[in-house]
Amino acid sequence: EGLYTYKWGLYSAGHANLDVTKDDPNESIIREREEGTFMLGDSGGFQILKCQWPADWKDPNCPRAMKKRKEVLTWMDTYMDYGMCLDIPSQSLTTYHIKDPKTGKSAHGISTIEEAIAATHINNEYFIKNRNGNCKFLNVLQGGNNVDAEIWYEAVKHYPFEGWAFGGANMCRMVVTLKRIMTLREDGLLKDKNWIHFLGTAQLDWACFLTSIQRQIRKHINENLTISFDCASPFIATANGLVYTNAQHTTKRWAVIMDKAPDNKALAGRDIPFPFESETGRRL
Repeated sequence: EGLYTYKWGLYSAGHANLDVTKDDPNESIIREREEGTFMLGDSGGFQILKCQWPADWKDPNCPRAMKKRKEVLTWMDTYMDYGMCLDIPSQSLTTYHIKDPKTGKSAHGISTIEEAIAATHINNEYFIKNRNGNCKFLNVLQGGNNVDAEIWYEAVKHYPFEGWAFGGANMCRMVVTLKRIMTLREDGLLKDKNWIHFLGTAQLDWACFLTSIQRQIRKHINENLTISFDCASPFIATANGLVYTNAQHTTKRWAVIMDKAPDNKALAGRDIPFPFESETGRRL
C-alpha cells in the first residue's frame, strides 16, 4: 500500500542471510515478496573482491569456498528470478595482498586474470551441475581492459546460462560494450538470451545509452531481451546521512543531487516541513 509500485529489485547474496532453512523477518521483503515482482540476485563477487569471504577460490577443494558456493546457489534458487553466477571480479587482482587472518595467506588467492577465470570456471561448473532450475542465471563477463575482456569472453561464452551480466570494462567503456554486443550477436548468443544486466552502472547518460541499445537489439535481434542496471547510491547515501534532493538539468550539469539529511534532535516533535520537495518529503 505504498505511494508507488516499482516491481524490479536487486539483492546481493553478500548482504543476505543465506540460511534458507530458518525464518528471517528482516528479509521478508525478499522471501515473501508478492507475485508479479522481479528480483535479480547478485552473487557476492564483490565480497570476494573485498576479501570479506576469505577462501582459496582457485582451489576446487577449498572447504570454505565450497560452503559459500553452495549457500549462494541455494539462496538464489530459492528466492531469485534471475541471478548472477559467482564470478571472481577481475579487480580482485588489486586486493591479492590482503591477508586472511586465519591462514596468513591471500584472502582470495587470485593474483592473475588467468586465476580469476579458472576460479570462475569452478563456480560456473558447480552452478550448472547443482542448480534446481528455479532461478535463471546470467553469465558474468569481466576484464579490466579491452584485452582481458576479450580473453574472459572467449573463456566463458560456452556456458549454457540464460543471459549475460556485463562487468569490468564491458559495463563502463562504451567501445568495449558495443564490441561485446556485436560479438554476442555474431556468435549467435543473443537470440535465445532474454536478459543483460550491467553491474554498477548508475549514470543518467548510460541509462539513455542502454535504452537505445535495448531498442536496437529488440528491433534487429531479439524482441524479448531486456537490459537492466543497478545503483548502490541510495544505500551508500543512507549510510552517510545523505538524501536525494532536487535534480539539476542544465546545459552544464545533468545530475541527481544529494545533500546532508536534517539530523538535529532539536527538531524532534516540531511541525517544520521537510525541506526537500517530493511525494515522500511532503509527508515528513
